[in-house]
Amino acid sequence: MKKHIPLFIFLVVFLSLNIFKVGTDVRPFFDWDESIYAQVGKEMIKSKSYLVPLWQGRAWLDKPPVPSLMYGVMTLIPEQNEISMRVLTVVLSSIALTLLYIFAYRYSKSIFVSLGTIIITSFLPAYLQRSQSLNVDVFLLIGWLGYVLWYRKRWVGTFFLTFAVLSKSLLGYYPVAMIFLYELLEFLLNKKKRKKEFAIYIKNTVIQVAISSLWFFGMYYQFRDDFIQYHFVDSHFKRVTSSIEQHFGQRTFYIDLLLEQLKYGIIPVVVSTLFLSYLVIKKKSTEAFFSIIFVPWFLFLNLTKTKIAWYLYPVLPQFVYLALYMIRFIKKPMVQGLVLVVVLWSFFTFMIPITSYITTDFSKLEDHQQIALEAKKEQCKLLIVLVNESTRSSYATLKSVDLVIHTTTWWGNHPSMAYYSDAKTSFDYMTSQFKDDINKLPVKTCFISENQDWMSGWQLKEVASNKTFTLGIRE
Repeated sequence: MKKHIPLFIFLVVFLSLNIFKVGTDVRPFFDWDESIYAQVGKEMIKSKSYLVPLWQGRAWLDKPPVPSLMYGVMTLIPEQNEISMRVLTVVLSSIALTLLYIFAYRYSKSIFVSLGTIIITSFLPAYLQRSQSLNVDVFLLIGWLGYVLWYRKRWVGTFFLTFAVLSKSLLGYYPVAMIFLYELLEFLLNKKKRKKEFAIYIKNTVIQVAISSLWFFGMYYQFRDDFIQYHFVDSHFKRVTSSIEQHFGQRTFYIDLLLEQLKYGIIPVVVSTLFLSYLVIKKKSTEAFFSIIFVPWFLFLNLTKTKIAWYLYPVLPQFVYLALYMIRFIKKPMVQGLVLVVVLWSFFTFMIPITSYITTDFSKLEDHQQIALEAKKEQCKLLIVLVNESTRSSYATLKSVDLVIHTTTWWGNHPSMAYYSDAKTSFDYMTSQFKDDINKLPVKTCFISENQDWMSGWQLKEVASNKTFTLGIRE
């Protein structure tokens, strides 16, 4: 136990630094993800809809409930939501780092590889940003790592698999598929010795998958074909086969992101990956297989058409681990430690200066949030927002080539406007629709548009404005 003391020291430092930062440098929820999960979570708790995510009172069938629900629970704490919800993410990120340490130590047998993996991972820009903001990816990472570590333990494996699936849906099953292929191959190569063990594995896996799938059956029972369309066709199939909602990128999009994060560290990654792949193919090494279990996911990402930067997040720790893996072959522990010190010094000096942790901010109060807060002051119950001209034009183009899904128009330019206005908010994507809403919706309805779109002829009382937006109320 004593040899793992550096892990506990680092976790205390990580927690302290990040909680201090999110607690003292309070920033508004940014668009998109943060404000969406904050609003959905708040609505779930308020409506006691614990299994169905809600946005503006409507069932949001794209995503499973766990992340939003857990963020929603944080609204019950008598603390500013921007602090309490982000503190939850910090805690979850620490749990993920702990599981990553266990994973790295189990398959490298090296304290120095394990410790270096979590230190470097925690300060990579992508991981650091996700450690201080609301997101679902940290939930997926916890579920994946926990399942890989304890899939043979029926109920522990069930917990982590369910956690992953109810956080990121079908993506949560990735380690199940990879481990099944490995276990099947092991069984086929040695049927006599592995027959009983394989039967137990299959039984446990069937139970784990069955329990983790219950939410899907419940949602289908309640929403029928809408759930199939919105959750599977729109949110999964379209994201793989199409660059929906302007998420375009080159074929090398994720490779470029990885190079940006690891820089020259990619060289030992390639060497370790090739070496471990050789051990898997030639030696049938279990350790080698699990050491590269998430690499195929990265390869799959490069085949998908929708390019979103944070999709890389769950596999970043895999590549940090591979970058440090060769340290384990140094025989003397003291030399291993010296090599790690040099690596960490190089990392914080040339790749990620430690000062960037202090100076980097991920959001700031902007005009759209300020005008939304003005709408909250006016106690608007219904808020209609006209998206800007650029978004109206791009939406029309995307719609014409079927690169939108049913929730595309739910968010507007700035979904954080819904959260900060504390009003039921809808976004109009046509000026004509906005004019119709002004004429037909009840009095006291609030309307927001950019100043360049605002018309004095509208039957609205202007009550607030800033350099970008105007807020009016229908009298």
